[in-house]
Amino acid sequence: MTIVFYFLGNSLITIPNLRDLGFLFYTTSLGLFLIYILYNFKIKASVHLLSFGICVGFFMVLSRYYAQSFTITIIVTILLSGLLASARLNLKKHTTREIYIGFFIGVFSSFSLNYFL
Repeated sequence: MTIVFYFLGNSLITIPNLRDLGFLFYTTSLGLFLIYILYNFKIKASVHLLSFGICVGFFMVLSRYYAQSFTITIIVTILLSGLLASARLNLKKHTTREIYIGFFIGVFSSFSLNYFL
């Protein structure tokens, strides 16, 4: 999946109207790569919350890039990620640490790729 998302981002970033979508695929590829690196060190992270963290970070980057406010979208995404996190904790599929690691890797990957691209 990491390689597929990378190639999708690579092909979409060259199209001017789809540059933001290409950035989103690059961010997802980086986030999954970081999750797999952590997994090799026996550190588990939530891929579900990774996707919500990427979404929050993506809209934060877009709001800064286009100088528009996506505040409602960011708030709704954070609330939905909290709902998903509580569901994952209630099902005992993850610990609190794994939830936070997944979410913050998603936000971090969005901001770090914005810095480098």
